[in-house]
Amino acid sequence: MITKIKGRKYSFEVISENEDKDSCFFIKAIDKHTGRYSCINNLNAILSEFNIGIDDPKIEDSMWVLTRKDACYLEKTAKQILLDPLFRDYLERQLDEDRMLGEWENKITLTT
Repeated sequence: MITKIKGRKYSFEVISENEDKDSCFFIKAIDKHTGRYSCINNLNAILSEFNIGIDDPKIEDSMWVLTRKDACYLEKTAKQILLDPLFRDYLERQLDEDRMLGEWENKITLTT
């Protein structure tokens, strides 16, 4: 399942793909101007909202394989926080900083 949420500078996709027992979960942020994107569920601002510590081994990857129950919980939480305009503005500032520190290499073709 993909849920799309539009911000001012970024579009967000909350993605949860169910397999037999497990789910793949991630949040993709897409820069509206350049089309560059990154999976951001291991960004500190997101980890804090998920109550996941920075030493948790699952955050080493940008796409997480979780139980369906855990993926469902994180999907619901991600939607709630990304729909909050104040948090989304804060997150977009964090993403601007993140992009300045390191290049987002992934790129999609933007459609208008």
